[in-house]
Amino acid sequence: MAALFAIDYLIFDFINQTCANTVFDFIFPIIRNATTWIPLYILVFMYLYHRYKQLAIVYILYLLIAFAFADAISVNILKPFFARLRPCHSTIIPIRLVLDSCGGKWSFPSTHASNHMAIASSIIFAGIFKSRILNFLWITWAVIIGIAQVYVGVHYPSDIIGGFIFGFVVAIINYMLFFPFLRKLFANYLKR
Repeated sequence: MAALFAIDYLIFDFINQTCANTVFDFIFPIIRNATTWIPLYILVFMYLYHRYKQLAIVYILYLLIAFAFADAISVNILKPFFARLRPCHSTIIPIRLVLDSCGGKWSFPSTHASNHMAIASSIIFAGIFKSRILNFLWITWAVIIGIAQVYVGVHYPSDIIGGFIFGFVVAIINYMLFFPFLRKLFANYLKR
């Protein structure tokens, strides 16, 4: 474990300190800000309505479930269970805190990483976009947001990886359980 933590700290130091520059200091706080992506979510909802008409509600609920489960479980169960201090609350290694505040106390797993990977993976599993390039871009989107979390000093790389794994698991469960249920429920409702 000590070796893993040492690697985690080295990667954190590389992203947070070595890669530091004024351009990233400007861009990464915007990238990791949840409100930045509201226009993207609106475009996705508009696309779903255009493509699926009345069944768009199935896909919208499906994506909201992915987000809600990843968010609630990571914040309320996993973070208190693992109780790992954020780098910006810890004195173990030097950090650059690019933001005005550190955020919550606990670090593992990253809720940003969990939420965005759950959404991206759910989109891919459901085949919402048929293009491989778009699917690759959704994963890239989640990964860049995860890197931004490390860059601004609020998460270790292992928090991001843990968040990605958890978000992926949430997406699998969502796709296997909730997606078929929602499709069946709304298909029956629309037949009336």
